[in-house]
Amino acid sequence: MWQGANLNFIEIEQHNSSDKSMSPIEILKQFNSCYVNIQTIAQDENWLLLIADKKIDPEAATHLGDTLHYLGEAMGCVEEIVEVKFNQEAE
Repeated sequence: MWQGANLNFIEIEQHNSSDKSMSPIEILKQFNSCYVNIQTIAQDENWLLLIADKKIDPEAATHLGDTLHYLGEAMGCVEEIVEVKFNQEAE
């Protein structure tokens, strides 16, 4: 079981709980930004060395890959809404 870093989730929650709701395109942009950041980590030499040197659980690479997969799936769902809205506005 992952013990994790000591993150301040309260601070993160407060940061993300703005009164302004996001449009589907803004959600898609945020998802895309997260995807790029996670993909950068997955390809980072230090990350790969941590796994190769067995300094962290080798399953971590699988978990990161799964995260990219599911984030991509979520992006696809939002993308459908954005495309429909774009097509409706174009008509």
